[in-house]
Amino acid sequence: MSPIKVSHIAHIVLFVKDPEASARWYSEILNMKIVARAGDGPYKGGVFLSFGVSDHDIALFKAEEGASKGKEFEHVGLMLESTSMEDLRANYSFFTERGVEIAEILDHGVSVGIYFYDPDGHMLEVFCQNVPQEGGASQSELNRNQGQANPVSF
Repeated sequence: MSPIKVSHIAHIVLFVKDPEASARWYSEILNMKIVARAGDGPYKGGVFLSFGVSDHDIALFKAEEGASKGKEFEHVGLMLESTSMEDLRANYSFFTERGVEIAEILDHGVSVGIYFYDPDGHMLEVFCQNVPQEGGASQSELNRNQGQANPVSF
């Protein structure tokens, strides 16, 4: 029996030509709130947007120059029902036992996630939310840490 118990798709991350222009569009057209802009690091220039409750529902990262259409998709984030690091470690073991290719494990301050690939090379993330989304706590934390992520080892 699988230990994976996903509660819902939590966010999407898209590669776009111009993250700021796209963020304006998402704000104006879909009434999304810009929660944070990524500072230095691998997500520099990225913009995190929310529909109002979670720390981010959509993140926009700059696509590589000349990227073909269809390459703008970065990963799908799947929020686990559990917030336990023990359960996240059990999921990691489950993946490694089955030969799932793990890309990385990152602590985002608001959550800790395992990034992995499906058979076609699409990146997925299962994560434990460790800062409550209710009341804006996770939005404040994501803004404070500027969307940074620290590698974690299991």
